[in-house]
Amino acid sequence: MRPTKSVKQMTRKMSKAERQAREEAEAQVVTNLKSKPEPCFFMNLNEEQKAIFERFSALNENFTEADSISLTILSINLYHYNELYEVLHEMDVLDERAASLERRLHAYEKSIVAHMNLLCIPLNQRLRLANDMARLAIEEKKLEEINNQQPVEENPLWELLEMTSNRK
Repeated sequence: MRPTKSVKQMTRKMSKAERQAREEAEAQVVTNLKSKPEPCFFMNLNEEQKAIFERFSALNENFTEADSISLTILSINLYHYNELYEVLHEMDVLDERAASLERRLHAYEKSIVAHMNLLCIPLNQRLRLANDMARLAIEEKKLEEINNQQPVEENPLWELLEMTSNRK
């Protein structure tokens, strides 16, 4: 995989339209700070879960509304993980229910790690996404221009008529 660069770091020749499309896509993906994450409306968070959500959303100023679902699920999973861990900590190690709780804790750990990975998109992946979005925007503009152009129909008979009229 080749490393992806910011538009400002690119040295290859590109048209003004391509450069503009890439800059717009990069700004949208890399530096989209216009929206802030909000807890998902369809997931009711209690006060402790909301506090976890707020702490995580404050950790990274680059989180946007698009990160809301992962942040919400991460907050819920961390809350449940902590609750189960406290119960497990108070149990006797030989208690048969402890094994069941450990399996549930392990499942929560996997989900927590997965959502943390979703939220930690490295810059080079964001730039790659921006480049893909820019390519798509350029192709859409080209298609739009092609569709807007009226086809000029050339009739070969008109050319013959013109040629014969010019001879006279």
